[in-house]
Amino acid sequence: MPNVLDRILNPRTVAVVGASNDPEKRGYRAIKTLLADEYQGEIIPINPREKKILDLDCYARLPDAPQEIDLALICTPARTVPDVVRQCGEKGVKGALLLAGGFSEASEEGRKLEEETAAIARQYGVRLIGPNTNGMFSARYACNAIGWFDIPRGPIAVLSNSANVALSLVTEAQIHRYIGYSTMLSVGNQADLQFHDYLECLGEDPDTRAIISYVEGFKDGRAYLKAARKVTPVKPIVMYKAGRTDEGKGAAKSHSGSLAGDYTVASGVLRQAGVVLVTQSDHLYPVAEALAILPPLPTRRVAILSEGGGPITIAAEALAERGMVLAQLTQDTQQKLKGIVPNASALSNPVDAGGGTDPRAEYYGLCGRAILEDPNVDALLMVGYFGGYTTRYGESVAETENRYCVEVADMMKQYGKPIVVQTHYADFRTKALDILRKAGVPFYREIEIAVQCLASLADYTAAKRRLSAAEAGPRAKTEPAAAQIVQRVHEAARTSLLETEARELLACYGVAIPPALLARTAEDAEDVVAKLGAGPLALKIVSKDVLHKSEAGGVKLNVAGAEAVKHAIGDITASVKRHDPAADVAGVLAAPMAEKGVEVIVGVTRDPQFGPVLMFGLGGVFVEVIRDVVFRALPLSQADVEEMLRELRYKAMLEGARGLPAVDKSALVDLMLKVAALAAAHPEIVEIDLNPVIAHASGYTIADARMILAGA
Repeated sequence: MPNVLDRILNPRTVAVVGASNDPEKRGYRAIKTLLADEYQGEIIPINPREKKILDLDCYARLPDAPQEIDLALICTPARTVPDVVRQCGEKGVKGALLLAGGFSEASEEGRKLEEETAAIARQYGVRLIGPNTNGMFSARYACNAIGWFDIPRGPIAVLSNSANVALSLVTEAQIHRYIGYSTMLSVGNQADLQFHDYLECLGEDPDTRAIISYVEGFKDGRAYLKAARKVTPVKPIVMYKAGRTDEGKGAAKSHSGSLAGDYTVASGVLRQAGVVLVTQSDHLYPVAEALAILPPLPTRRVAILSEGGGPITIAAEALAERGMVLAQLTQDTQQKLKGIVPNASALSNPVDAGGGTDPRAEYYGLCGRAILEDPNVDALLMVGYFGGYTTRYGESVAETENRYCVEVADMMKQYGKPIVVQTHYADFRTKALDILRKAGVPFYREIEIAVQCLASLADYTAAKRRLSAAEAGPRAKTEPAAAQIVQRVHEAARTSLLETEARELLACYGVAIPPALLARTAEDAEDVVAKLGAGPLALKIVSKDVLHKSEAGGVKLNVAGAEAVKHAIGDITASVKRHDPAADVAGVLAAPMAEKGVEVIVGVTRDPQFGPVLMFGLGGVFVEVIRDVVFRALPLSQADVEEMLRELRYKAMLEGARGLPAVDKSALVDLMLKVAALAAAHPEIVEIDLNPVIAHASGYTIADARMILAGA
């Protein structure tokens, strides 16, 4: 059964409300564009003052039209929109596309007008696109309700917060010409239909093989993640997510009323859902093209083939910067290459076949086949002249180059390994390049774009594999003892757990907790040493009023012996009282010092767009400065958690730093899954902060634990 939005995004009948005979009006241009693009449905002009517009019968009001209407294109000012939407409801119109601005993006008054419009639409079951959008394009029936001419048709859909970004993608496709669009939508303010609604529909659309998105913010991030998890296993979503900087977040909010949110959170949870993220807008179109036409890339092992050292160097650096790996060619492959190009400058990878001065376009085919046959290679990147030999050397090499363009494409199909070509002659649009691209091999002018296509292809292949194999983590089962702890905190009218309570709660869910003892006064020092040993010990304040213990002087480390413990307890209590005379001090918690290791942070927070998310990263007192943290939405799988470890910028710290052995990663994975299960079982806990957790070769030690309940 088709998606419920299919008749709205691919309408058979379009009513243009505010249709006009004035060529300057949008209501005229909308009909003109539909006619010019040979729209295959029926156009119904609506205007109380006209009988005919562009030779089409015109009706005074929507209810007057005898036809069933799929989509109403509303070209009238904002103040009229509520009444027009009501007419849509009375007529039974399925969807309304609201072009006007002046709603929530403009003012408080506009926000109220938008809410009124949305309420009327809900009352009648009319779905709204916009408001504050420039329109929609759908190729299936040539419904061009966006006002741009000559939009290339093809298998890529576009969902965008920005009409200008969408227009840029149109012009890029107009120049490129090899791949175009099935659907284009500027989503506007999303008063009703949101990104996830469109995504679900496009995921089921047989005309769409890849989806490009420019996103400034989500109104319902959880719903988007759910939709993306359904779509990405069958077709790629390539996204530029705005908001990496404070300036970007501010511009996004002023532009479309979006909440850009925290980019670190968004990028983590979107990748978790299989979305391919790019950080340059000029990567959107080529990456979507590559993912739509290339075979999968199961590893990150790539071979480079060229006839010049400079492009090889640039390509090798670009691959390394994107986490790709130069495959090590076997000796057998290198011998084959030596037989093809006796004077080759390099054969081990990168392969520099530029050992002679004569034009030899056939090297790309002959060497390419030898490389693709190598079991260590999963993709081939060709850089340099290929596709432009005729332009460089004349027609004498045309037949050879064209023949090997066909062969290269055949090789990609034969070996099932992606081939991407970077050529200096991409803008010349040679016959050779036309042959290459029509046979399914993409080519690009810039090395960095060609490499990004391969890197994104590897990311997408890995995401599909992870999503198909992912098993959910521990189920959200509330432990009775844990519920009692939370209940006691509520009864005490507190929103923060004492560290002793947080430790108890963690233990309820199987988290390993080191031994500790609460000293209520300095006189308890002897008991502390008797039960925990002479030291060295870590001592820290326990108080509902002191969340940041170090700043209040509430921590002392490496304390040994009963007398030292006694003095430390007194010093900590006095320091905290100086910091906050009204602080309620429950005591001082003593625990053995953890063995040396790497300080990490594990936590859960509630993101305003994506809900509960798990955080992992390098921890300690400078976590806010270093900001080497990654996020995943809850619930999550073990594969998600393992990917978090690999995603840290300084992940080498976990492999052994400053003479320390590598940490026990499996223990960290277990810890994160148990913290995630705790958070899922207790949605009333809005923040969990385990920082630092000392990760070491034999597991981990939680050195500090903090939890906050809703209502803080």
